[in-house]
Amino acid sequence: MAITLLALAASTRAATDATWNPTGSMSVGRFVFTATTLQNNQVLVAGGEAPGQVATATADLYNPLTGTFTATGNMNKPRVGFSATRLTNGRVLVAGGATDAEIATNTAELYDPTSGTWSMTGAMNQGRQQHSAVLLGNGMVLVSGGNIDRTPCATDVCVNTIAGSEVYNPATGQWKTAGEMTIPRSFFTTTLLSNGKVIAVGGRIHTGPDYFDYKAIAWADLFDPTTKKWSATGTMSISREDHATVLLANGKVLVIGGTTVDFNGVTVASAEIYDPIAGTWTTTGSMLQGRERFTATLLPNGKVLIAGGDYYDGINAAVLTESELYDPILGSWSVTTSMGTPRFGAQAVFLRNGKVLEAGGDPDFSDTPTASAELYSP
Repeated sequence: MAITLLALAASTRAATDATWNPTGSMSVGRFVFTATTLQNNQVLVAGGEAPGQVATATADLYNPLTGTFTATGNMNKPRVGFSATRLTNGRVLVAGGATDAEIATNTAELYDPTSGTWSMTGAMNQGRQQHSAVLLGNGMVLVSGGNIDRTPCATDVCVNTIAGSEVYNPATGQWKTAGEMTIPRSFFTTTLLSNGKVIAVGGRIHTGPDYFDYKAIAWADLFDPTTKKWSATGTMSISREDHATVLLANGKVLVIGGTTVDFNGVTVASAEIYDPIAGTWTTTGSMLQGRERFTATLLPNGKVLIAGGDYYDGINAAVLTESELYDPILGSWSVTTSMGTPRFGAQAVFLRNGKVLEAGGDPDFSDTPTASAELYSP
């Protein structure tokens, strides 16, 4: 069943001249990969799940001036479910992820934009995948949570979720263990706050040996880089995993959509805002369409662009082309133009020319991710 916004658009449509237009294609289709803006404004896309459900080590560079992707050096290891963080020196750190054998790795690599090559750096103390990483104010990288031990089980795949975190020092190329979150989590988000602390939001925790034995969680934790310890902060109104978070211009954190166990595992349209000063959550306007595994991009005007994702209401499922805009002043959503291709598990980055690049993702639940990309022009 196709899921559209047409029924709601009549009352919520905002006047807009925004457009989505096709741009160059990547060298290979990618799902749950990474996209990182480099200091020269080119975009590095790397790894992910390629057609055939295999992890790839390939990487491409997108040039906004030409609108094309070109291949760059391959990573030393294929990775899916890993993290990528641009360091203050311009290099990109990738860490963890799973290989074709579905085993969480502890290895890490550095991409050098000058040479277009990858080199191994210090390994994490713990292998992990579907974790989260964030660049701290001191230039170090915090990696936390994730899943481990994805090795074959009698029924499917064994998964354990962890709470531990580590900090990478670019000066030494080494990792040091930091505090544990108050609860294990994967498929969550971490966001650097204006006060220098990091908030970890939602996610899932595996409750049994099988890959599908998990539940979404509503708790949030704060990491203090001074003490390297985590502490609990306010709890969201509902549990969420495969959601998105955006740091707004006012310093508050917008949390959007995702899947919840509160409503029997369906995707939700609701959104809420975290206030770092008060440490509390308040609800804000809901999206016009429930969705998970979508992209969320902060625009220069302070609005947030939501694109794509997939939807499940307990009976029907669909991959979405529809896009929406969140206005933090009004606390409400409006329709903007739809993408040309449905996508979930895609990646989006804001470019210096004011456009948003949306690349890859699965268009139809076929496990055949697309290599195509398109540009949103506000």
